[in-house]
Amino acid sequence: MIDYHVHTMLCNHATGSMPEYIHQAIAIGLKEICFLDHLTINPLGKFLSMTPDEVPVYYNAIQMLKQKYKGIIKIKSGLEIDFNPDDVNLVEDILGTYSFDLIGSSLHFIDDINIVSSSSPWKKGKENTDSVFSLYFERLSEMMEYDYFDVVCHFDMIKKFGRKSYKKYDKEIERILSVMKKKGIVMEINTSGLNHPVMEIYPNKEILKECSIKGIPVTIGSDAHRPEQVGRHFDKAFDLIVSAGYSHVTVFSERFAGTIAIDRIHP
Repeated sequence: MIDYHVHTMLCNHATGSMPEYIHQAIAIGLKEICFLDHLTINPLGKFLSMTPDEVPVYYNAIQMLKQKYKGIIKIKSGLEIDFNPDDVNLVEDILGTYSFDLIGSSLHFIDDINIVSSSSPWKKGKENTDSVFSLYFERLSEMMEYDYFDVVCHFDMIKKFGRKSYKKYDKEIERILSVMKKKGIVMEINTSGLNHPVMEIYPNKEILKECSIKGIPVTIGSDAHRPEQVGRHFDKAFDLIVSAGYSHVTVFSERFAGTIAIDRIHP
């Protein structure tokens, strides 16, 4: 198995050392693990992410761990970058400096609304649901205009707290998925949603089925913020992936994508 979405203490809201995440991965039989910690330049997220100045520390720590555990488990390096069009030039400068294996992009903030924090007004039922959902998919569509990332993380994270919009967004999602297919962008199967109020994997099975129909590749990540969360709910995730029609998942090395058969990594 692989887990391509693991955080570290540098994001300021995860616990456990990097070796502890690796040891957990080894203990449950993973073959690869990718650290994909937050880089959020948006001021609203400054306490929920490493800073640009900390990227070298993060990157170099992973390179040392790659060598230390060579032959035991493959360790990959990556970033989960919060999309903000105002920050893209800085992001691209950072990415041009390091040979990361994988870059994910995601949305946690819609204007000044934090859609993921348990203490946010959004979680407490404030803000107009339909308006925020509309803005979310507008931002995802805008994100697709850029080329700095390889994977979309937790595609429908807007559903985290179980809030549902009365409006359907099938057309918007269709347009986004079409761009992903055209650009070769990978969809992340993120199992953290099963621990959130929505109790559902990201993306939902309908979106994943559409991804399969379009031929959009997938990878898988736990979004672990504690060592014991590495590989969580992967049995359910692989059942979902296979039922959607997939036989392979995507792996990365220095931003180049490859595939591995599911039956090789998940009996």
